[in-house]
Amino acid sequence: MNTLQTRITLGVIMFAVFFGVLAVDAIFKTDIGFGCLAIIVCGVGLYEFYNIASKNGFSPFRISGICIGIWLFISYWLTVRKDADVIQHFFRHETVIVLIFWLFLIQAFARSTKDAIKNISVTLFGVLYVSFLLSYAIALRYLNYGTSVLVMVLLVSKFGDIGGYLLGKKFGKHKLAKVISPNKTIEGACFSLSFSVLIAVIFNLIPQTRVISIPWAVLFGLIVGFSAMMGDLAESLLKRDSNVKDSSNIVPAFGGVLDVIDCLLVSMPVAYYFLTFFKLV
Repeated sequence: MNTLQTRITLGVIMFAVFFGVLAVDAIFKTDIGFGCLAIIVCGVGLYEFYNIASKNGFSPFRISGICIGIWLFISYWLTVRKDADVIQHFFRHETVIVLIFWLFLIQAFARSTKDAIKNISVTLFGVLYVSFLLSYAIALRYLNYGTSVLVMVLLVSKFGDIGGYLLGKKFGKHKLAKVISPNKTIEGACFSLSFSVLIAVIFNLIPQTRVISIPWAVLFGLIVGFSAMMGDLAESLLKRDSNVKDSSNIVPAFGGVLDVIDCLLVSMPVAYYFLTFFKLV
């Protein structure tokens, strides 16, 4: 089986698992399955991020960072389950104080003073990049029509990515960002945006899944599709800086969990603020 066939097969399996979890949650009228899936993704994503950072000479506090990131994510999820009006809040003052104090403490007693700024900073950045941005999946889930909104963002982001990859590979000639990601092309980016808009429109033409009107869907597809591309490029920048091709080899033909969700880490916050700013849901 070649790389493309593997990507298609595993892509279908991952979509099936995700939609299967949402379906089970819908049957039992809960979000436990989705929340647990997100927690797993958060933990693995943080692990992969700290591995990338370590290959660039950093020494993040991996266990502390992963534990803190998961703790913040779970705390946020449980808070939102009790009161959906607090979905815009992820960090709380006491949490940030404890987090920073703990990292300074273990740096001082476990590693002395060497590279203190680098170690603490990269650990905190991992929590921001993975846990905080991923928490917008929970925020989207708790909007009105939350499940439909979440699925729409996923499909717009990922099918834009898929369309850009397949057609860009075939027709792409002009490099988009050669230094960051040599394989991405301007033609691929145009195809990616076109697919994102198309999916957004089709999704909102179906009465059972409609969330926003068609004119808004076109704008949504453009903005969220573009942000998904930026998310992909952002992770490529981090990997290029550390001279690694993939975040890990957990998912054959894709790389790691971060390679799968990189576009979503930016598109989900953008989608959330787009929908809430214009009061569309």
